[in-house]
Amino acid sequence: MIKKLRTRFILINMGFVISILAAVLGVFYMANRQRIVRNTSIALFQSMNHERFKIPPDKVEFGRRPKQNPIPLTPVFVITLNEDQTIENIDENNITVTNELASSLIRLVNASGSREGILKDYSLRYLKISSRNGTKIGFADQSYERNSLETLLFNCLLIFLCTVILFFLLSLFLSRLALKPAEQAWDQQNQFITDASHELKTPITVILANLQILLSHKERTIKEQEKWIINTKEEADRMKQLVEELLFLARSDAQTMESVTSLRQTLNFSELVLNCVLLFESVAYENKVALENELESDIVLEGIEVQLKQLITILLDNACKYAGKSGTVSVVLKKTAGHAVFIITNSGNPILPEEQKHVFKRFYRTDQSRARKEGGYGLGLSIAQTIVDRHRGSISVTSSAENGTTFTITLPALLHSS
Repeated sequence: MIKKLRTRFILINMGFVISILAAVLGVFYMANRQRIVRNTSIALFQSMNHERFKIPPDKVEFGRRPKQNPIPLTPVFVITLNEDQTIENIDENNITVTNELASSLIRLVNASGSREGILKDYSLRYLKISSRNGTKIGFADQSYERNSLETLLFNCLLIFLCTVILFFLLSLFLSRLALKPAEQAWDQQNQFITDASHELKTPITVILANLQILLSHKERTIKEQEKWIINTKEEADRMKQLVEELLFLARSDAQTMESVTSLRQTLNFSELVLNCVLLFESVAYENKVALENELESDIVLEGIEVQLKQLITILLDNACKYAGKSGTVSVVLKKTAGHAVFIITNSGNPILPEEQKHVFKRFYRTDQSRARKEGGYGLGLSIAQTIVDRHRGSISVTSSAENGTTFTITLPALLHSS
């Protein structure tokens, strides 16, 4: 799919580029073609009326050399005819013409019946002017004009080809750059589906195996097969948890900012954190973990209460699970520079530096065996980051053997307190 999008992007881009470039170079060529043809006509007209372009003696300034008309680049010659149509004079400029050739050209011009035109066989442009004193026929060699047009056409085609190649290379680069987010999203979606399928496969396999065992011992009572029933229920609960987490992430990806904003309300974040900490005192006690808290009161912010509770619950649950026996969990909430800062630190094995940048990815688990034992799927921290992003905040993690693992969340707080 990404390759098709990239190909389509390049084709559309090149279509626009070629169309615009062809139009620009076409206009440029036609404008210069008219200029070259006009220069030939001007050179021909000046040669036939050279007396008009000479500077009179009274116009020459003292101390300055008189300006002379530049010799035209186009070879021209003018044939002056008497009243009886005989050749009186041949005025040549950058070209040599015999009387025989001049007579042939005169016959062709008279036969054409037009005042001006082109003799293709001789590659000459002509202009005929009649007056009382006779007739003048000027001829201009089209070789210079033709060479100029060929050079102009070659240059335009060369520019067109080079520009198309450069824009093609640029389109390749831009297609990779523009579609990189889409490619990453596509890869993440495929990885997400693969991981979700893998995680769902395990509980389904266990449930089907337990049911097969139950069906193979139909004569036994529920009490006798209680182990398989409990095991089936546990796996069903785990699968329900996974499905709920997947639905949350899917809805978060699809939900618009307007719909998220409509759910916001002003709430006391200090009370919300305190209630979550109180709920986890029993969990900490059961895991033999010391739960400490230092919460600043009356910190108010705008947010979605259910999601913020879920955020604090995820972090408290992870901290209590991985603090280790006789470990400690410290919760700090304070207000700094208009932001609510929530810090939770737990003892236990540190997260390696190379793993810290991956902990917020979906289905990522630093300890696969332990995470499976604890019932996690590696979606908790991904959900936590999604919630923080929705509330225009930030979340980060630091971990070391000396200071433990610390998650820091910063959320925008309101200026007033309630």
